[in-house]
Formats: sequence, C-alpha cells, structure tokens
Amino acid sequence: MKKKIKCIFFDLDGTLVDSGPDLLKTLNHLLVQNNLSEISIDYLGNLVGGGAELMIKRGFSFFNKNVSQKKTKSLVKEFLDYYKENCSVFSEPYKGVSNTLKKLKLKNICMTVCTNKKQELAEKVLKEFKLEKYFDIILGSSTLFKLKPHSEMLEYLINKVDFSSNEICMIGDSDNDIIPARKLNLRTIFVNYGYGEIEKSQCDFVIDQFSDIEKIILKS
Repeated sequence: MKKKIKCIFFDLDGTLVDSGPDLLKTLNHLLVQNNLSEISIDYLGNLVGGGAELMIKRGFSFFNKNVSQKKTKSLVKEFLDYYKENCSVFSEPYKGVSNTLKKLKLKNICMTVCTNKKQELAEKVLKEFKLEKYFDIILGSSTLFKLKPHSEMLEYLINKVDFSSNEICMIGDSDNDIIPARKLNLRTIFVNYGYGEIEKSQCDFVIDQFSDIEKIILKS
C-alpha cells in the first residue's frame, strides 16, 4: 500500500502561475527587435518549456530562422533582462493556488518548487505574487543542474527533503515534470490547464483545476 503523500514538488510556469503572457511578450520583444513579427498567444504551448534559450530558438524557428550560438547567447541575456523587469505584468497565479497552498501548509505538507526558470526569476515571481512563504525550497535553473526532463534537480530535492520516493508527489504540466518523476518513482499529478500535453496514462492523477490537489493530497 502506498504511503501518505508528505511532500510535493511543484513546477512553476503553467502549474502555479500563468506566466505565459509575459514570457510571450518578452519573446515578441526580441522578435520585433530582429525584424520579425510577433507570435500569437495561440501558439504559446509550442514555445514554452525548457528555459529561455529553447523558447528563443523555437520563436525564431517559427519563422524558419536559425540563430548562431553566439547570437543566441546575446539574445538570452536580452530576454532575461527584459523579462526580469516585466515578469508579473500580465501573469497571475492560477485560480485557487494561494488558498490551496495555505491549506496544504496548515496540514504540514512539505512543499518545494522545481522549475526550469532561472533561480533569481523564480524567486522574484513567487515573491511578487506572495507565494514564496509556502515553500520550504525554491529550486530554479542554474549551472549546478541539468534542466528537466533530466532528473538531477528532482534528485537534489529528494535528498534535501529527506522523504522516501513514495511519499513525494511531482505536480506539473508537461513531460519535463512527469518523465523525471516517474524515473525516480515519485507519484505524479498532471495539470490539464497548463501549457503542455502528455499521455495521461503516464500519470497517477490528472486534474482540471488547482484546488483538485486537496482531494488527492489531503485524503491520500
């Protein structure tokens, strides 16, 4: 019999916060600066996930443009600088996030964030939306770990929280979250409202709204 879930690893973008509009706004800023058109938000799901560099490459590829490694490096810097100043203009937490996190915290559920967003930006976004207080650890991307779907970030968190794998649940909106979690034998929840798509059979649970987490975690 599976143990009660005592710890949750949350993805950030597309799971806790609807950050797509500001990410797209930043990408479109770069595209326009490079004499390309803006991309409609209808294509957002094809652009996000995997960090700034990958989003930039996808954006230029949308117009059948390749970018040199040297050019990519400067574009990433410009992207991060612009996004840092505009990361919470149009973004907002998904409905029910704050209330559900509060309930989980009151039940002494250990909660962390595991995101491919840069560490500084992840902390900034969570602080601006007053969500950082709910998390024991916020782990964003850095030079220390390979990005999800590699399992390094999750392995680090498992060692830090000191729970067994069957007491931990990964919650996210894409294969980047579910693949490494399954590899490490964590339980998984896929959020249907985010940016990504997966084979639903790969997950233990699929939810349509954030508050559905309460039914799974608090009754597990």
